[in-house]
Amino acid sequence: MPYVDAADVEESRVAPPFERVLKMVMEDQEFTLIYSELAPRGGGTDFHVHESSGELMVFIGGTGKAWLAGEEHQISPGDAMYAPRGVEHKTLNTGTEPLKIVCVFVPPVSADYIRDAK
Repeated sequence: MPYVDAADVEESRVAPPFERVLKMVMEDQEFTLIYSELAPRGGGTDFHVHESSGELMVFIGGTGKAWLAGEEHQISPGDAMYAPRGVEHKTLNTGTEPLKIVCVFVPPVSADYIRDAK
C-alpha cells in the first residue's frame, strides 16, 4: 500500500503501566511502519528484544528516555535510535506531552505485534 492517511488507521491502546497508543500504518513484504504515542508522565515499554526484526525509531514529539544495549539516552524531537535484532531496548515518556515515535521494522513484524503488545 503506497499511500495511507494515518488518521484513518485504527489504533490499539496498551494499558498502564506501559500506556501507549499504537497504529500499524503500513505493512509490506519489506518493512512494517508503526506510529507509537507514549502517554505523558510514564507511558512506555518494558525492556524487550525483537528476535526477527531490527527497529528504527524516530522521535517526532515529546521528551523522554531510551535505553539501548544497556546505555541510557535522553530523547527529544529529531532524535533517532536503531535497535538491531536481538538487542534489548526500552522507551519511557518523562514529559508532560505524548512522546511520539515513528517505528520502522525491517524485516516486517506480523500484525500480531500490536495485538500482543504489553
